[in-house]
Amino acid sequence: MNKLEFETYCKEFSDWSDKAEFFDRYYDHNAVFEHPGKGTFKGKKDIVDFWTAGHQGIHEVLKPINVLIEGNRLAAEVRIEWHCLEDTDYYGPREKGSVYHAECAGFFHSKDGKIIRVKIYLAQTT
Repeated sequence: MNKLEFETYCKEFSDWSDKAEFFDRYYDHNAVFEHPGKGTFKGKKDIVDFWTAGHQGIHEVLKPINVLIEGNRLAAEVRIEWHCLEDTDYYGPREKGSVYHAECAGFFHSKDGKIIRVKIYLAQTT
């Protein structure tokens, strides 16, 4: 994955409502996704469930800031916007219509053009 492809990945993640289809496009079926506050998710079902049911009431928008690539590894600094579609308790009480922000560092490993592992670090800013 190059920088432009990662920017497209972030845009499509933010816009694509069918996360299962998004997963198939970018991820190996045995991928592992590590989230600092929510746990480790393995395989399509677990990861897609996290992206959907795990983000109930939230529309997440990814905005890449810095991207470094070396071979099959990618490191990215990403600004996250959590748009609240309803009152929710995602990382604390959230009000419908509010937007909250976080800073994220993500480390991606790929093989044969598919992501096999993601590990993210997250710092909420608002």
